[in-house]
Amino acid sequence: MNNPFKAYDVRGIFNKEFFAEDFFKIALAYSDLIKQKSCIAYDSRTSSLILKESFINGFVSGGNNIIDLGLLPTPVSNYYALNHKIENVMITGSHTPKEYNGIKFFDKRGVVYNERLKIIEKKYLENDFKRANFEELGKKSLDNNAINEYIQNIKSKIKLEKNMKIILDHGNGTSGLVAPKLLKELGCKIVNISIEPDGMFPNREPEPTSNNLKFLQKRIIEEKADFGCAFDGDADRSVFVDNNGRVIDGSRITAILAKYYLKKNKNSYIVASIDMSSVVKKVVEDNEGNIVWCPVGMKNIEKGLVDNKGMLAGEVSSHFYLNDFYPFSDGILACAKMAQILSENKKTFSELLDELPQYFIKHSKYSCLSHEKKFSIFEKIKQELSKKYKINDCDGIKFFLNQTNWVLIRPSNTECLIRFTVEASKQNELENIFNEFEFLIKKFINNEK
Repeated sequence: MNNPFKAYDVRGIFNKEFFAEDFFKIALAYSDLIKQKSCIAYDSRTSSLILKESFINGFVSGGNNIIDLGLLPTPVSNYYALNHKIENVMITGSHTPKEYNGIKFFDKRGVVYNERLKIIEKKYLENDFKRANFEELGKKSLDNNAINEYIQNIKSKIKLEKNMKIILDHGNGTSGLVAPKLLKELGCKIVNISIEPDGMFPNREPEPTSNNLKFLQKRIIEEKADFGCAFDGDADRSVFVDNNGRVIDGSRITAILAKYYLKKNKNSYIVASIDMSSVVKKVVEDNEGNIVWCPVGMKNIEKGLVDNKGMLAGEVSSHFYLNDFYPFSDGILACAKMAQILSENKKTFSELLDELPQYFIKHSKYSCLSHEKKFSIFEKIKQELSKKYKINDCDGIKFFLNQTNWVLIRPSNTECLIRFTVEASKQNELENIFNEFEFLIKKFINNEK
């Protein structure tokens, strides 16, 4: 039996690493676990509609009712589930290439499954689920109002002091179904790029990176826009580009958001992934807030946010969690909130960013032959560095070389990769540190080949 379960979700290459019939059985396991109604939505990938139907058939075969919300961004289906107090399933490959797909499971708060995902996996692998008798089969219903409910909720809480001009790069994902309408109703002038949902992603990869946002950067300058925003395939992430066309990493956006929130909510908790720049720590402490460091990954960030009653959370990967709305990541909401922040400020986006402390950070990743090799190599690196440095092993290993310079090495949760991050107060120091520890990582990887 195939096992497409990963650390946070179900994911793999359609018709190679999993099949439609696998989704039928996963749905039976899920139905047997929750024993109640759920809702479901799907993204724009070419395989999503096939997989959604297979999942629905499996779920109702387990004897429970399901609401089909249709083609939607993940945060919209999450809000629907929160608003209606039901569990939620999203058929999506998120930011992965077009041939991938998967399932995300969320509870009634929109928080991604953690331990319950492991239970579903066990039930699936062991065929430990019940099928309903004919008289007890579940039913599918449709609800086309999820987008309207989502937009009305955000409009009730976000007001702009002045109109903003924003360039949106949808990347042929699902954000184009919602973000332009919401932002126009908030009073923004919108220019759209790649707005039509298209599972072949003809204009760029579903993951927005600095390498594939050149056209967005160009349009911002041409249109003299206040900023730009690029979404991933299911719109739970948003990568920001300032008015000067600079792609901004998740740490600096989190710092801007944290500064805004802490002005109105002193002593609040701000949650950040362990790989974030110290600019977040500096801004939070300077504005009388409290920072909570968490392991990388949605389930860890959401847990840290909920457990600490945090106001805001952010990740380097540009997931932003605004907990005055809800505790799940939402790229469209983050874009609307940034429009509000800038509308209330006399300074431009670039000016606000340039006020932040400047640290130099560099990320890299290294392929391993298998997950087993990945963990074996990481353990050897950890043993070697533990002899010399005081290590924080909250998520991988992180250690400081002085007050400002640090190194983070961690095995990826979902891929056969070792991830490597270095931060320093000076560019030349960054390069020297990076080269030193990259040599060490590559040495251990080559020894395993």
